[in-house]
Amino acid sequence: MVYLSSTFSKLLKRRFGKGPETCNVILKGNRIYVYMRNFITPAEEVLVNQEQLELAFHFRTAVINSVTQEFLPEVVKILGISFDDYFHDWNYDKNTGILLLEHAQSDHEDKVDYSYQSSLVQLIEKVGSEYHKKPASINIVKLTQNICVIESKEVLLPLERFVYETGNKDLLLHQVFQIKDGYWKSRGQFESLFNRLIEDLFIMWDYKNNRNYIIFIFNKLYIMK
Repeated sequence: MVYLSSTFSKLLKRRFGKGPETCNVILKGNRIYVYMRNFITPAEEVLVNQEQLELAFHFRTAVINSVTQEFLPEVVKILGISFDDYFHDWNYDKNTGILLLEHAQSDHEDKVDYSYQSSLVQLIEKVGSEYHKKPASINIVKLTQNICVIESKEVLLPLERFVYETGNKDLLLHQVFQIKDGYWKSRGQFESLFNRLIEDLFIMWDYKNNRNYIIFIFNKLYIMK
């Protein structure tokens, strides 16, 4: 994974003029997670300071899409696995970001104690119901001391699907910001459940397949009870 981390950082530097301070690549099942810290260009910094988050997001999305297309052949060469879809999300206030590469046949899920998973599913449904449609299913696809990745399926309302299909993605982007902000404000409830401090939160949307990924990045410290 060190080679892939270095390769992705170099591609970013070539496209942006600089690379992330840290770039960690994690392989789990048929998914790759690329977590980046301290990566923002001067142009983006100006846009963020002027509260032009949409423009900053569109700029980064265009470049990340291009970088990922160059990165995918390197992944195939090293791992012998092809990836069909990719998603990414960014937190400009924390200067962090994550990229998820996914194989079409990804079906690996971490084995989690049923009572724990049941409690987490209930909490996701409780918090999420304030901001989006109740998912038809919720699965934990990765859980370690450092990260928890949750896949929710059938999360879109008919109106949201219509907005996506008609190409009005800017309207959805406004909603994305609001939903993530809502989850972040509720992080105390998740911290109590995980018994871990949450350092970062990402939500990636797959509108085509009507699902999303919620990713919690944990702090190294545990909550003292």
